[in-house]
Amino acid sequence: MKTILLLLCSFLAISQIPTQEEEEKQSSFDYYLANPLNINLVSEQEMQSSLLFTSLQIADFIAYRKQIGTFQSILELQTIPSWDLEFLRRTQDYLICSLTTPRWWKSSSSTHQILFKTDWTAETKKGFTDPDLKSRVRYVGDRTNQTLRYRGQLNSNLRMGFLLQKDAGEKNLSDFNSGFIEYKSKGRIEKIIVGDFVNQWGQGLVQSGGFSLGKSFESIKATQKFHLGGLAYSSSMEYGFYRGINTTIKLSEYLRMQSFASFRNLDATTGTDSLGQPFLRSRVEDGFHRTSSEIAHKNAMQERTLGANLVYSARSFPLVLQFNTVFTHWSLPKPEGSGYKKAEWSGQTLRNYSISFQYPFRNIRLVGEFAYAGKQRYSILQSGATSLSKKTDLSYLFRLYSSGYFSPTSNGLSENAENLNETGLFLGHSYQINRQWRLSSFVDYFHFPGPKYQVSKSNTSGWEILSRLIWEKRHKARGFIQGKWTPKEEKDLLQISLDGHYVAIKSWDFHLRLMATQTGNEKGYLLLQDTKWDRGKWGIQYRLVWVNSPSYDTRLYAYEPGVPSSFLLPAYFGKAWKTSLVVIYQGNREIQLALKWARINYTDRTEIGTSLDLIEGDQKTDITLQMIYKMH
Repeated sequence: MKTILLLLCSFLAISQIPTQEEEEKQSSFDYYLANPLNINLVSEQEMQSSLLFTSLQIADFIAYRKQIGTFQSILELQTIPSWDLEFLRRTQDYLICSLTTPRWWKSSSSTHQILFKTDWTAETKKGFTDPDLKSRVRYVGDRTNQTLRYRGQLNSNLRMGFLLQKDAGEKNLSDFNSGFIEYKSKGRIEKIIVGDFVNQWGQGLVQSGGFSLGKSFESIKATQKFHLGGLAYSSSMEYGFYRGINTTIKLSEYLRMQSFASFRNLDATTGTDSLGQPFLRSRVEDGFHRTSSEIAHKNAMQERTLGANLVYSARSFPLVLQFNTVFTHWSLPKPEGSGYKKAEWSGQTLRNYSISFQYPFRNIRLVGEFAYAGKQRYSILQSGATSLSKKTDLSYLFRLYSSGYFSPTSNGLSENAENLNETGLFLGHSYQINRQWRLSSFVDYFHFPGPKYQVSKSNTSGWEILSRLIWEKRHKARGFIQGKWTPKEEKDLLQISLDGHYVAIKSWDFHLRLMATQTGNEKGYLLLQDTKWDRGKWGIQYRLVWVNSPSYDTRLYAYEPGVPSSFLLPAYFGKAWKTSLVVIYQGNREIQLALKWARINYTDRTEIGTSLDLIEGDQKTDITLQMIYKMH
């Protein structure tokens, strides 16, 4: 009865199925799988940002490392109080132990990984058929997606990586390429990255690369970002990164400076004004170069960016201050918008400035950032998190984004896709009922002073209320009930999910989820069931999904397992059954092979997709093959 009362009292709602935290966590896990953390160099902020560790595990790790100085082996982690064997087994692929003073020519800590993946749809899409009288536009390449990736840790200071990737319909494997060389040390020059990189500065209003949990039942992590500086980048995502040089220098014990310079080409659609001068219509960020029109968008605009960040951290006072500035110049001007976009930034040159801080006051961690882009275009974000007791955590985040504020890499917590035209207050709560039960919830109020996409009125507002009741029996079973209620000007949205995960014996794992959503008079349902068997060299996972959703408005998202280092988060709608099978074979320490087969069968349509992706028929089959080779 107490559990029921606590659930009802938590913002008076049980609601949704957010899957964003699954996506963000999986993205983080994939990143650190490819870029493992060196336990002799990893910082407390990097561990917090990785989403791999609890606060207690981080505190115990940092204290233990201070005590011993340098780890000689990954096996020493077993002696840390909160790092049990089960946890070490789950995280072993994300951690490495390398000495911090290696010799180049004798490094025993070097590791190399090569990944090749190809996938395709068995059914023929219209873009791969012969031209007809209605349209002669077709894809220029074959039907396979292909990825070739290399990661190398040459020693504890030096690592490098590159990626070549093509989408289905593109001609060459090198259609998109990315790479980096990164040097890290404990000396005055702490880091140099040559090639591709992202920045994680302050609370992300000016520079936000890497991972951002967003709204989530993990409300403490959702309201706290950590300054990580420059991060090497070699992902298949074809936008949101810089290309050039990034350096971090330790000026003193209290002062660090990071600076970067970047020049890269961007995909864009363009136009010409009445004087015949070219201008930017929109940035194109999907990365597709499959048809003549898509190829015409490639590298249509150049971006030059310079930036600097100064971090001051006092030794006797726990305040951390960060001063950030970024200068961006595009080769094409962005004209003034109309309608709801009239107040947005326009021009060719953009200057962003911000001041951010972190301050632990007693048991409250306060963070914030004020960002300015000229002409009264600004953003403010301030948050705090605290533990009222061993069982109760609270957090809040206040945000104020003006209508004209713009930074190409801004990513603060927001209801909108961009950090503009919004005022909001997020309140989060977590309560550990007992050893097995925990309740996590949040309520978020948002207000839009000006009109926005599909909303012509000004001064509109809405709420989002979420709660998740979690049960876990260590190493045996876990589950949750979760819901979200979002009353808005357009339509209310109500979502709920039930999830159960049971480990019967060491080799078997069973998972079941039921999801439902309602908006207006429409209701959608999804049921999925996973069976996983993992023993020795073989790992097999089978999934069965049933979906009944009348339209895209009642779509349901569910994380879908894939081959290692990849995943999907598809939107399910319509009436359909979907089955998938993932088979992994670990032949030895060096070679891993993986296969995925997935087929969806619709009962309410005879065509799947639109335009050149159209498939005539009621089923779609996707096949993936992957090989990973590791060398130590």
